[in-house]
Amino acid sequence: MKPTPIAQIIRRIERLPLRHQAAHLSSLISIEQGGNLHKTSVRIREFQAALRDVQVRRLKREGRAA
Repeated sequence: MKPTPIAQIIRRIERLPLRHQAAHLSSLISIEQGGNLHKTSVRIREFQAALRDVQVRRLKREGRAA
């Protein structure tokens, strides 16, 4: 089975709250790594970049709320 394109996954989770987006992306990263924390690939790095973007948006939103 062919993996789903990352752009499609990100587009699907955009409607979720930021905390759910972060949870989904981190679980996708761990699934891709398969238990090996040192494993890396282009796909994993793209998921990590998307997670980093979500975390920055969460911090900005928390800063505005405070």
